[in-house]
Amino acid sequence: MLALALLANAHAAPVKIAGVTAKSSYSNEGVNYPADNVKDGKASTPWFEGESGNGVGSWIEVDLGGTHNVTRFAILAGDWSSGSAWGKANRPKELQIQWSDGSTDTWALNDEWRPQVFTPSSPKATSSIRLKVNQLYNGSAFPDTAISEILVWDDTESTTANVTGVTASSEFPSDADGAYYAAQAADEIRDTYWCEGNKKTDGAGEWLQFTFDHPTRITGVSMCAGMCTTPAELKKTAAPSRVTMQFSDGSTQSVDVKSIMPLAQNLTINPVTTSSVKITIDTVRAGSEFQDACISEVTFKK
Repeated sequence: MLALALLANAHAAPVKIAGVTAKSSYSNEGVNYPADNVKDGKASTPWFEGESGNGVGSWIEVDLGGTHNVTRFAILAGDWSSGSAWGKANRPKELQIQWSDGSTDTWALNDEWRPQVFTPSSPKATSSIRLKVNQLYNGSAFPDTAISEILVWDDTESTTANVTGVTASSEFPSDADGAYYAAQAADEIRDTYWCEGNKKTDGAGEWLQFTFDHPTRITGVSMCAGMCTTPAELKKTAAPSRVTMQFSDGSTQSVDVKSIMPLAQNLTINPVTTSSVKITIDTVRAGSEFQDACISEVTFKK
């Protein structure tokens, strides 16, 4: 069994980023990597700085559309457009965080192809977050620095269950196209996903388990089954067509899952108070090209 740390409490209320500015953005001969790419909900569209050097001193700032008590935020450092692209561009090694009141923090990042999370010592009342690049991990091919996505959360506004961890029965190995970690089924990004890795089955019997920070009354579940990037990608990949949810008291509920369009659908359940939800795949809709069952995103409504 694989156990992966989720972006801590990833399903606290996500803060909608109202706007993004940057010191510079890369643009050349019709190829553009604007600052707004970090708020589009897709890992595959990065922002690249446009400095003449390697990116040290460049910055990007997100406007939160008003003051929020930020309890954590995450970035996807580097170019996440594919697994083969990730190591080619520069990635931030150290960032200076500037809040709207002018105070700053310093954040040292690991050089790894996973979401990375900064948690202030206490909730930070701020209307903006500016990230300035102090140090870099050098890319193997390009001298430009990239950030693919920025996500911000305010726990005090949560309307969904606070997920603190995700485990999976199996995972498809990361490859040149991407990574398929269990945590990606709960990261708020629609073009990252968990895919099971059991080659002996079509995915039936494989499972994901979501753990909450405390027993929570769940009134509904939202799921985007399959690779929810485009309609074409959705058809290529296998997806659950029926799942069984097991709750911490041992009770279960089974529901049908549709995956006609790459959109989240609401799954109707009887309200239940639980500290975890284990979702087991019962049956699978086959993909036209890939036969490993995938789930892009799951949220649990209070």
